[in-house]
Amino acid sequence: MDESIGLFFVGLLIGGVIAIIVAFNGWRARRGIVKENRNLKDHLHTQMGINAIGNEEQRKKLEELSKKNENLRISLAALKNRADKSELRTLYLYDKAIHMMYEKSPGFAPAWESVLKEAEGELAKTETGLLAWTRKIIRPALGVERAAVQPPAVEDSRSSRISVTDDNHQARR
Repeated sequence: MDESIGLFFVGLLIGGVIAIIVAFNGWRARRGIVKENRNLKDHLHTQMGINAIGNEEQRKKLEELSKKNENLRISLAALKNRADKSELRTLYLYDKAIHMMYEKSPGFAPAWESVLKEAEGELAKTETGLLAWTRKIIRPALGVERAAVQPPAVEDSRSSRISVTDDNHQARR
């Protein structure tokens, strides 16, 4: 029996040594995994910080671009509603021609073409020189120009001013 007890202790000792070696290798592997896990956490934290800064910059740019977009949308809507210089020039030209027609020949529409050309010539004269310079700086209202050229003393019963539609209506009578 002494031998069997001795063999038992030898087997127990060999098993213990193997268990210690396996436990040591497991501890080393666990330590390596914990170290790698810590490195990955640090890397993830650094990456999330960088992404947070980038996301904040992107959010600020997005807000800035959305404000810019809204401003441009409002400006575009305003520009669509605003008449450009050529339209204002044509409007002024027609207004001037109509009032000249009232003065020269009230009620006769065939004179329109000649008066329109005459008004265009007069407007071309005012587009050069000192008048053109002051007109570019201070745009006169069409009401001021209308006050200078009064239609003949023919009044409509509805209002004291004669408009283009009133003139057409009176011409048809």
